[in-house]
Amino acid sequence: MSSKQFLQQVTSYIRSKEARSYVEEELQHHLTNSKQAWVNKGHSPKEAEQKAIAEMGSASQLGKSMDKIHRPKWDFWLIGAVMLLILVSFIPILTTDFSQQFGSGMNRYFVEHKIIHIILAIAGIAVIMYFDYRKLQRFSMLIYGVGLLLLSSLWFMPTDFVNGQAMFTIGPIRIQSWAVLPLLLVAFAGFFTERKWKGWTLIGLFLLPLFFFIMIANPAVMLLFIGVVAVLFSFSYFNRKVKLYVFLVAGGLGLALLAYSVYAYNYLLVPYQTERIAAFLHPELYADSAGYMMLHLRTVLAGAGWFGAETMYYVPEAHTDYALAQLIQSYGYVAGIAVIIVILAVALRILWMVRTMPQSFGKLLVLAAVALYSCQSIYSIFMVFGFLPLTGVPLPFISYGITPLLLNALLIGLVLSVYRRKAYIGKQVFSA
Repeated sequence: MSSKQFLQQVTSYIRSKEARSYVEEELQHHLTNSKQAWVNKGHSPKEAEQKAIAEMGSASQLGKSMDKIHRPKWDFWLIGAVMLLILVSFIPILTTDFSQQFGSGMNRYFVEHKIIHIILAIAGIAVIMYFDYRKLQRFSMLIYGVGLLLLSSLWFMPTDFVNGQAMFTIGPIRIQSWAVLPLLLVAFAGFFTERKWKGWTLIGLFLLPLFFFIMIANPAVMLLFIGVVAVLFSFSYFNRKVKLYVFLVAGGLGLALLAYSVYAYNYLLVPYQTERIAAFLHPELYADSAGYMMLHLRTVLAGAGWFGAETMYYVPEAHTDYALAQLIQSYGYVAGIAVIIVILAVALRILWMVRTMPQSFGKLLVLAAVALYSCQSIYSIFMVFGFLPLTGVPLPFISYGITPLLLNALLIGLVLSVYRRKAYIGKQVFSA
């Protein structure tokens, strides 16, 4: 049997096409080295080849072993936690009285649409998981451009405003500024992987969307963007000295931005914007306007016991922005804490995946996903409890709405795509 025939037999047992070429390359390398060692001992090339093949053992056993090692990975803990959150997301819909806002019989409407959203989200996770994420790296600039296009649309031609936040509607999909973050972060994962980008170019690529976030006047999303890009930069290929210098400069700029924010608050912002900030700081002074919702959430949460409230209060947007408050009101702090634990467990599970990954586009992509998911989750939770301004950041997989559900499904799908190919995470793929 020749080495070529032996390798064909081994790889015939491997189901993954990518694994076949990888294993064949590795085994060919070992066979060549072993053959040369036998030749050096005085054997003819033909005898040396047969001895090298014999050292490998049974082709079938080796092939089955390689198939098991290189089989695409499934993280059922992460998938299970996400599915649990999706099931829990029905609770705010089923326990909300929509008659005051939309009329009677709307619970069934929202449940039916929620099921459709979930089917689309699960399909999206599956499609993205099977998609080779490495192909995204070559389109980093295109993805970045799409993100800027959406941000410019929100600034120049918003179709609606909700709670002072610009929105752009495309059919049934509502796009807010935070919804653009996944595109930008996939792009920056690519930028920080490729060494072709010069420092000043990366600064420009960072400042341009930051400018749009400032003009759209959504400080919460701006901070999310800055925080997640900072996480990606801290794990990028730049050395420690450069990272320290950049963070020191960024800290100085941050202080300058804070000073400018105080100036803008007093002299530049329009009244409804200053009122929203003042209402967050002193909601009791704006009980009949911008501070009403914060005070109402305090009342709802104060009346919720460990296992649910005796008196149920109506909560506007209880199925979307304030789904966690509705869930706590319905089933108590025990249920709320359990949901928060599962939400954080998803983030911890993703971080557990990252710990052994080598420096690569895949690692940065997972870090971008977990950073955005975590920041989004923490902001939404803190917002409901009154520690952060009410800006409409949804709770991942819990809040109703097709756009946030699909975007978080995109994040989980990307994580699973990387994990599925963890054996080849260092390899780059540029083929179509």
